[in-house]
Amino acid sequence: MNMPTNGSISRRKLLGGAAFGLLALGTGGALSACSSSDAAGMNKLSDTLTPLPTYIPVTKGPKPDLAGNGVVQPVYYNSPAQSELYRSVTGTVGDGSTTSGFVVTYDAPPPANNTYLQYIGKQADAKFDLTFVPGDSFAEKFATMIAGNSLPQMVEFLTFAMPPRYPQILASRFQDLSEYLSGDKIKEYPNLANIPSLSWVSARINGKIYGVPEHRPPFGSILVCRPDIIKKLTGQEPAPKNEADFTELCKSITDAKANRYAITGQGGADLVDWAYDIMGAIFGVPNGWKRTADGKFVSKYETEEWVRTVSYIKKLYSAGYYHPDTPSMQSAQAKTYIANGTVLLHMDGISALLDTTLPDGVVTGGVVPFGADGGKGGNYQGSSSFSFTALKKASPATIKEQLRLLNYLAAPFGSQEQFDLTHGKEGVHYTGSGANAALTKAGETMVNASSLYRLAAGPQVLNLAVRKDEQLRRSHEWQVGTQHMLVQNPATGLYSATASQSGSAESAVLDTMNDYILGRANLSKVRGAIRTWTSDVGNTIRGEYESAYAKQHP
Repeated sequence: MNMPTNGSISRRKLLGGAAFGLLALGTGGALSACSSSDAAGMNKLSDTLTPLPTYIPVTKGPKPDLAGNGVVQPVYYNSPAQSELYRSVTGTVGDGSTTSGFVVTYDAPPPANNTYLQYIGKQADAKFDLTFVPGDSFAEKFATMIAGNSLPQMVEFLTFAMPPRYPQILASRFQDLSEYLSGDKIKEYPNLANIPSLSWVSARINGKIYGVPEHRPPFGSILVCRPDIIKKLTGQEPAPKNEADFTELCKSITDAKANRYAITGQGGADLVDWAYDIMGAIFGVPNGWKRTADGKFVSKYETEEWVRTVSYIKKLYSAGYYHPDTPSMQSAQAKTYIANGTVLLHMDGISALLDTTLPDGVVTGGVVPFGADGGKGGNYQGSSSFSFTALKKASPATIKEQLRLLNYLAAPFGSQEQFDLTHGKEGVHYTGSGANAALTKAGETMVNASSLYRLAAGPQVLNLAVRKDEQLRRSHEWQVGTQHMLVQNPATGLYSATASQSGSAESAVLDTMNDYILGRANLSKVRGAIRTWTSDVGNTIRGEYESAYAKQHP
């Protein structure tokens, strides 16, 4: 999913942000020098909830091998032939002017003489002047950009790591796109209307639409498994229906003498994650927060389901079913253990099922969620986007021109525009055609590195350059089985200033959970840590969410 794998944004911050429905870059006071217009934005936050853009899926192009919908990704075992491509954009796109942009990159920067951007610019009648920002310095450079007087026309906001005071920044500096994109208004931009509704939620800030999202499937964490090995050990692929089933599964596949363990979390210097999202969903823990019938917000930490979850994790660890190195386990090591069969269950992102680096013959799948009591399972709904592109305030004519350009960049899989965007110019950036098209050396240094897909892209589909049909089928199968189990966070789209500064308070409560699991603390200390968190920050966050929610739902 192209998430950063370096240490620029810690996993503690990611977990903490997910818990609160807000992800902060941890820049501290980096944005404290915001302009007076940003401060004025405090008074401009919306009291109304703008309708999301109407979802109008594109029906042209090659037929998928396995169908998708607004939640499930379609499968294409092979890329379409040139003859199957169609034009998704008609009429004028750009006006020949230059569009400046600020985008994240995890690649080496493209060469200054970027023939790929020149080629795409010619197709769209546009010019690009993009600032490529490395992921490990994105927070710092974003703060500097906002503090400066010269704002690019298009700016990428990372939805998994939103900056402090982002509602005020958006309200004061960026265009409210609601009048252009909400409801049926998006029909003017068919490729943008093809982006599923759940992806737009991340770009609706305090009730208004402030950007165009880069789509991701809406599923949260997935329990990746080795179904091939588990079937050899138990006679069937893993399909637990309740807590007892899962415990028995862990017991039956663990053999410490053979260096084989049922499950691992992952740890490091700042956090041990015991697969909290998976385990919490099993026991009905809210996705960060829940909203009661009388309108009150309740944190997941304040529920008995959370205490039950942590106690169950402790039970599995004490029984020896977790890999003993879990407290220090790095993500890369966990992936290696899944690949070589040392560990047979591991929480990861859904893209882990499409790992093309797995050795031949290795099969991975996902365990369909289930409830501890045998009822319906749950999967914490994610943001369904990697980022969204916000537009600097400008005249209606300029905004419409930029939206046409984003509509071009959001061309769907199977269109000629999407092929051009992912391959460049024939003979320069790629050779061959259709499924056999391959990037040249120039294409490898320019196409992905130019980050146009960060500004806008069509919905992701299940398709791999290296064919792994079984992995594609299994990913689709898991999505179909899980699509009706998404658990929303009612705090999504709401802003809490306290939540953005509560990292240390959350660290304290999670550290106590870890001590309890490892046998260094008792349950009374867990409950005490929760009470401390509630009094220190939880009650304030609750009040801020309830106030923001009430304004948008009068």
